[in-house]
Amino acid sequence: MTVDPCRDFDQLASELRSRFRRLPENVVLMDTVDSTNRFVKSLVDRFFEEAATPRPAFVVAHEQTAGRGRQGRSWVSSAGRGLYCTWLQPLPVGQGPLEDELGTLPLLVGVGVCRAVATLIDGEALLKWPNDVLVGGRKIAGILIETVAGSDGEMVAVIGFGVNYDFGAGTELPTPVSTSLVLETGAQPSRAVVVERLAGSLERELGHCGDLDYTLDAYRACTVHREGDEISCRVGDETLAGQFAGFDQGGRFRLRTAFGLRTIASGEIIEA
Repeated sequence: MTVDPCRDFDQLASELRSRFRRLPENVVLMDTVDSTNRFVKSLVDRFFEEAATPRPAFVVAHEQTAGRGRQGRSWVSSAGRGLYCTWLQPLPVGQGPLEDELGTLPLLVGVGVCRAVATLIDGEALLKWPNDVLVGGRKIAGILIETVAGSDGEMVAVIGFGVNYDFGAGTELPTPVSTSLVLETGAQPSRAVVVERLAGSLERELGHCGDLDYTLDAYRACTVHREGDEISCRVGDETLAGQFAGFDQGGRFRLRTAFGLRTIASGEIIEA
C-alpha cells in the first residue's frame, strides 16, 4: 500500500476541522515533530516561565522524528502509519488528594486508550501492565506518562501515547509482536474518528482521577493478566518470576514469588 503523507495529513486536518465540536477545546495538529511529549513539555515550561496556568490540551502528530517509549526506547513513528499523541493535563484533576490522583492517573489513561481501541476494532482490547494495549496478544498502542513541576509546586501530567494505524498493510510492523487498526479491521478507519474516540475516551476516564474504587474496577476489567498466571517482571536490574496475585489498593502489581509476595510499583512484564 502506497502512502502519500501530505495527502493523508491534509485529509486529517480537514476532517478534524469538520468535527471540532466533538473534540476537546484545545487540539493541536502537527505534521511533523520530534516528539509530542517533548513539544508539550516545552509548552508547559513556557507557561511556568510566564507565571501562567497551563490548560488541558491535546496534541496529535502525523509523524515523529524522535518518538520515545518507556525505558528510553525509540518509538517507530513513520508518517501516516500511526497516530502520535500527547495530552496535557494540569494536576490535580478533581478534588481528591494529589497522591490519589497520581496513583490513579496512569491506570485511567490505560483504560481510556484501551476502551477507545476496543470501539475502533469492534472487539476486545486488553492492557498488559503497566502501559501496553494489546489486541489478540499483539501490541497496538503504548503509553508514556511524564510529569513536569513548576517552581511554585504546580504539577502537570504529560500523557503520551501512540496507536498503530496501518503498519503491516504493505509495510513492516514496528515489532514482530505488533498489530495495527488496519490489520485488525481489514479497513482504513477515518483518522479523525480515531482521534475523536481517543480524546473522548481519555477525557471521560480522567474525570474519575482520584477515585480509587472506580479506577481499580475499571483497570481490572481491562487487564490481560489473570490471577495465577506465570509471569516474569523486570524491576530495575532484577528479574522476578512468579504468579500474578492481583493488584493492591493502589493499583500496584503483586507477584507471588518463591521468596514471598512482592508488590511492584514500577516495572516491565517481559512474559505474559
